[in-house]
Amino acid sequence: MMNEKEATLIKPELGGYFLYVRDLKKAIQMYCSLFEFPVKEEEVLFGHLYFMPNGIIIDSNDMEGRPIPEWLPVSLKLSTTDINTAFNYVQELGFNIVYGIDRSPIVSWFLFKDPDGNTLMMCEDHK
Repeated sequence: MMNEKEATLIKPELGGYFLYVRDLKKAIQMYCSLFEFPVKEEEVLFGHLYFMPNGIIIDSNDMEGRPIPEWLPVSLKLSTTDINTAFNYVQELGFNIVYGIDRSPIVSWFLFKDPDGNTLMMCEDHK
């Protein structure tokens, strides 16, 4: 039987989020710019891992030469306070818009992807 200390064997939060990429250096630049984090290339581990402060782990291990899929499901849901500015910002950073802004009374959102096909969702809650 588990005691109170052991009751949290599996924590209810996620410990990280992997994004697989082919060009680690380019991905580090794009994602650090997206989240306005400083680039710390000295923190690349084992030549293929980069841990971002928000829990995203960029990994290029064994990705060289793999084809970029035409479609992938959404990997991450991100939040913004200004959907229009966020829409323009991700385009300026080199992300591709997959689905334009959809607006409802509850939420506005759009989908975008990086050069490796990772699809992300940007949302502005209207609550």
